[in-house]
Amino acid sequence: MDDALRLRHRMIPYLHTMNWRASRTGLPLVEPMYWGSPDIDAAYHVPNEYMFGTELLAAPITEPMDKSSRRGKADVWLPQGDWFDFFTGRRYSASSPNGRRMTVWRPLDGIPVFAKAGGIVPMQPLSEGDSINSVDNPQHLEIIVFPGADGDFTLMEDSGHYSRQITPATTAITYRWRKDGATSALTVSPAQGDVHALPARRTWDFLFRGITDSDISVQADGASVDSDRRYDAETLTLQVTVADVSTRSEIRVTIGDTTMAPDPRMEDVFDILRHAEMRYLTKEQAYAAIAENGIDALATMDSLEHVSGPDMEDCSDSHMPSAVRQALTEVLLRS
Repeated sequence: MDDALRLRHRMIPYLHTMNWRASRTGLPLVEPMYWGSPDIDAAYHVPNEYMFGTELLAAPITEPMDKSSRRGKADVWLPQGDWFDFFTGRRYSASSPNGRRMTVWRPLDGIPVFAKAGGIVPMQPLSEGDSINSVDNPQHLEIIVFPGADGDFTLMEDSGHYSRQITPATTAITYRWRKDGATSALTVSPAQGDVHALPARRTWDFLFRGITDSDISVQADGASVDSDRRYDAETLTLQVTVADVSTRSEIRVTIGDTTMAPDPRMEDVFDILRHAEMRYLTKEQAYAAIAENGIDALATMDSLEHVSGPDMEDCSDSHMPSAVRQALTEVLLRS
């Protein structure tokens, strides 16, 4: 519960923008999948799944955790295109015009949330408002960007003092994706509207999730500015920090060699098997088969069943739980 509340606090810039959208268009924050795809039958068969604003898709786990895999599952339908696990950056591909149905498995601290290719999600660090529970607009923003397509997002902010007519401060954020090692760019336009509701200057963290490490350059109003770059291999995230920039300046972040991150399948396979409650012999056999044969090893999983004979030296009992096999299948077939 604590983690969920902290995540909500971080998502306030996104949630507030979606509330503005709801007031102007009548579209709610949570939308059933068939609203966006009324002609696709599969969209009607995922009652627990929904679009969460314009950029995210969520499929909460609503049944008990499986004891053997130590994970819970959710049935998911992904509309056509590339989708990324919001938290880990893993890519899921749905190439068919009718999208793709699959079962996804997550540990106790995981939530099946996916961002569309080209998605842009503004967030704030936990430190914003932490000490005094401030409701001021944040001086530090995180912009999480997902590759695979162009993206556009307009951040909406206001002073919190409402009258009959209110003009928000708007900040347009655009992402232009170029694949196969070409140059991609993210642009934050100068704030418009009620800019007095915003801090004069801001620090920005740009998190490009699901790509490889790469050289970057940053400009503010056309002039080069200092930035800090780091790469998180666990979440496949290239992070670029630009400190103390005027909210009325244009910021442009250019990524010199934009390439999708390789899928860390074997790392995720190891993690599933490490936490599973099953025989170690079966874990070793499953990992070796996947390391050697990749996706083709799925045909081997059902053969990892063996009951020791009467010979006292035969200690080769082996059993592959169905839930563990399904979790491995998700990892091997997701993209």
